Amino acid sequence: MRARQRQPGFTYVALMILVATIGIAAMAAVQVQELARRRAAEAELLYVGKQYIKAFLEYELYTPEGNGNRAPARLEDLLKDPRQSGVRRYLRQLYADPVTGKPDWQLIRAPGGGIMGVRSASCATTIKHSFPDGDFVFLDGRKRYCDWIFAYVMACGANCSDAERPEKD
Repeated sequence: MRARQRQPGFTYVALMILVATIGIAAMAAVQVQELARRRAAEAELLYVGKQYIKAFLEYELYTPEGNGNRAPARLEDLLKDPRQSGVRRYLRQLYADPVTGKPDWQLIRAPGGGIMGVRSASCATTIKHSFPDGDFVFLDGRKRYCDWIFAYVMACGANCSDAERPEKD
């Protein structure tokens, strides 16, 4: 009769260990999934940032002769350039910030007025800290998404002050 009394207690302890093990495994799976989601958002942020840099560059390159507006006044100007007589688009759409999931970019102002870049509104810590080669070397060592600035440094004309002029190599 004593052997039967010990079995329910042993079964209870085994069940508790099983529940704890399942809980730990589920927690680990959630953490791995969250890391994968953050990596995907970070890769998307780099892609979108590159699209914005390219759009700001093209906006300046296609500035009509005699027009002083080398930088767009608003992001919407990248969808349809108001300076052109025809339709010229530099972006197909305005992208949402992949990290926040909202179109809440912080705008980087150009020295002569307008916008020359964007950066994430999220100041969360990045996963990737080093870009040894490629298009994003300028992001090396930046450890927060809001420090990743995607901007095209516009060439200054005669209207730039000495502080705004790009340095010559």
